[in-house]
Amino acid sequence: MKRQSICGVICATDCKAYQVECDGCNELEGRVSWAVYYDQTHCPIYICAREKGISSCAYCGQAPCQLWLDTRDPSASDEDFERDILNRLKNLSTIS
Repeated sequence: MKRQSICGVICATDCKAYQVECDGCNELEGRVSWAVYYDQTHCPIYICAREKGISSCAYCGQAPCQLWLDTRDPSASDEDFERDILNRLKNLSTIS
């Protein structure tokens, strides 16, 4: 089974930090290393989903929301960011 984060990232193929400094967003309960760049201890998207009582952005109906845009990787080009969003939405669409 592939590990998919709350926001649709497939850990093994989509995340540069996976198995380097991260064991997976869900496994870490959102306590990802990059959250410090947003003055947080946990991924804001992970926290949002948990506060809404959902296990994935697939069940929210608002993805990609402003929170997705606000947590953009600052090193990503516009094209890379757009590709990332589309990939995550595609991954989320497989959740039933």
